[in-house]
Amino acid sequence: EYKKSDRDYLIDEIQQIGFRLAKKLNHEKVYAVNWSGKITKEDMEELNASIQDSYSELLNKMKVISENAPVISINTPLVNSFRKLNDNEAIKELERIYLSFVTVTDSKEKMIGFDFLNKWLERELMIFKNIVETTKSNDRTLLIIGSDHLWMLRKLFEGNGWKVINPFESE
Repeated sequence: EYKKSDRDYLIDEIQQIGFRLAKKLNHEKVYAVNWSGKITKEDMEELNASIQDSYSELLNKMKVISENAPVISINTPLVNSFRKLNDNEAIKELERIYLSFVTVTDSKEKMIGFDFLNKWLERELMIFKNIVETTKSNDRTLLIIGSDHLWMLRKLFEGNGWKVINPFESE
């Protein structure tokens, strides 16, 4: 189905990179492995509100990450943005931020952060499962996915005995 689309790509990494690369390499199929899971807009808003109300240190760390995120623009080579998004230190910082959500509660002591992380980890496990189910033992797989997923998926792949290569890592 991806072969039917010709230059009418959406502005996302799946179509802009994945479809173009698959066409260039004459792949018959592109596999959709993402799974949005049970995280709702309300979950995100509730977590954000709790952090803004009661977790100023965490909020400041999140702001720093956001301010340092690469800007994708016509004036910046795309590979530079991808290198910054895939930087090992940036990925470790995202992991620390996500794991710090575990202690976030609202004013009624509802475990907002724990509940969010539970849904997030379920999402990561489902993405991992989808990839495992679509690959054969000797396959090389290119996964194009948002940087928030990298820290956990890397651990899952390596725990499964796979060699994970970051194509944007500096030599």
